[in-house]
Amino acid sequence: MKRKFYWILTFFILVVIKTYSQPYGWFAQTSNTVNNLNSVYFANVNTGIAVGQLGTVLRTTNGGANWTSQSSGVNNHLFGVCFINSSTGWVVGDVGIILKSSNGGVTWAAQSSTTNVQLTSVSFRDANTGYVVGWYGNFLRTTNGGSTWTKYLTAISTNLSSVSFADANTGYAVGQYGKMVRTSNGGINWTQIQTGTTVLLEYVVFLNPSTGTIIGESGVIRKTSNGGLNWSSQSSGTGSWLNGMSIQNANFCHVVGEDGLVRKSSNAGVNWYSQVSGTSNWLRKTSFIDTNTGWAVGDNGTIIKTTTGGWRLPGTANLISPNDNQTCFSPTGTLDWSDVFPPISNYRVQISENQSFSNIIHNVAGINVSQYTIPANVLSYETRYYWRVRATNQVGESPNWSAVRNFQTASELPQVPGLIIPPNNSSTNLTPLLCWDTIPVATSYRCIVATDSGFTNIVLDSSNIINRAIYVPEGVLQPYTTYYWKANASNSCNISPFSETWSFITNDVIGISQLGSEVPKVFALYNNYPNPFNPVTYIEFDMPRSSFVNLTIYNAIGQAVAELVNLDLSPGKYKVDWNASAYPSGVYFYRITASGFSFTKKMVLIK
Repeated sequence: MKRKFYWILTFFILVVIKTYSQPYGWFAQTSNTVNNLNSVYFANVNTGIAVGQLGTVLRTTNGGANWTSQSSGVNNHLFGVCFINSSTGWVVGDVGIILKSSNGGVTWAAQSSTTNVQLTSVSFRDANTGYVVGWYGNFLRTTNGGSTWTKYLTAISTNLSSVSFADANTGYAVGQYGKMVRTSNGGINWTQIQTGTTVLLEYVVFLNPSTGTIIGESGVIRKTSNGGLNWSSQSSGTGSWLNGMSIQNANFCHVVGEDGLVRKSSNAGVNWYSQVSGTSNWLRKTSFIDTNTGWAVGDNGTIIKTTTGGWRLPGTANLISPNDNQTCFSPTGTLDWSDVFPPISNYRVQISENQSFSNIIHNVAGINVSQYTIPANVLSYETRYYWRVRATNQVGESPNWSAVRNFQTASELPQVPGLIIPPNNSSTNLTPLLCWDTIPVATSYRCIVATDSGFTNIVLDSSNIINRAIYVPEGVLQPYTTYYWKANASNSCNISPFSETWSFITNDVIGISQLGSEVPKVFALYNNYPNPFNPVTYIEFDMPRSSFVNLTIYNAIGQAVAELVNLDLSPGKYKVDWNASAYPSGVYFYRITASGFSFTKKMVLIK
């Protein structure tokens, strides 16, 4: 008993594995015949019938895992099949053959068609009402399940290949030379309508009396939304012969045809995409029970099946930007890659601090477009990161990540410098020191001087300034002239906006000069001369060693009004002049700081 239980358990596991581990896309099923199969119909996920050459009838009750041959009782070619449920169905074929089965296709009984022409297509609305078309414009209708068939004229004599009824009254049939006929009284009377094409039409489907689609030779797909009065051409993307069509709903549709062709639309035929059928044999007809599960049959006993709407797992995304090894990439920049379709995919993005992705710092899935803008506060400045993308579609996740790229994030954007010296609207000598705020993330600065506030007449444009100040060289400025200036800050990746614009007026005095080559022994600040003065005075100081020196003028209430020196100086004796023509009479102080040395002295301006 225990052994029997294990055998049952093992069998169950194998069945589950076989049921739920079917291949993606389209995969072949074994038909056990080499005869051409012309049509297929599935009543549900398990029960299906395929028919073809020499009276071939194949039946499956397990979704096509196994197909068994059934005796049709005829050797004529069979072309059309239709079931209204898992038990009751009909088959049509050569020389007026109509067969009916009431036991799921196990046995078949001939019905009298009252014609001996080739019958190509059969369609039933219910257990009683059915329609058949065939060569030479033949149309047959039954209202009693096929016990009797009545023939009606269709207004054309060319061969018909397919029939479709949208309701009990409205029906359409198509065939050779682009011919199409329409009935509005259940097939009793027919009128011809124009399709806009002359190629052989193989198949017609109407979802309702207004909306229909036809396919045929040379890749023709045409659609109407007004009952066939007007037809619009849809680009199938192929010139190959289209034989069969299955419309799952208003949006999803498959067509099959020449040399194993399978194409699908998921947007009502606006776009058609090729699918891999895995065969080069002509496919004749297809049958779907929902948007995912369907079969197609064709020449040499070909049967293929899909449980994923014909789609495979998505392909591999190709990264577009940023470029590999890119520098100065914004921490909130946009990652871009190629679309992976069909069908439409969504994507997962991973960002890591190492190439092995063992330290993933950002992992986001469900991205519906092929780009992603990195949120703020995810990445740091001046850091190298690695990134990759993986696609997911309705079938599952791609087996492969994209290639890995890396980028270096940019430095932080420098702040806008604030101008310090000379004060706005002040008077300066002809070689003034221009000074601004130190910006922590800046590595260099740019300073521009012009004779107009619009900076159209630039007299000095100095970039790559390492310190936060620059002396205007001798000979650049003219005396008694108004100048405008501004500065910005930059680093290896970013440039700040320019500061606000300040102005100054020049006098005719040159600024700082070195007195001889003697190197003093100690720091010293000397009394200015003359003192009192009007408007120019001179200040001397000694530098025993190299140092950063600041010499600033303050008014009587301690406000800095001028910065005469603010830079690195080598050892030596120096003289600085100050032109105070722009300042009011009063007491002023000048203070020097350098390498721990600091001293302040007083002077008087009398005008």
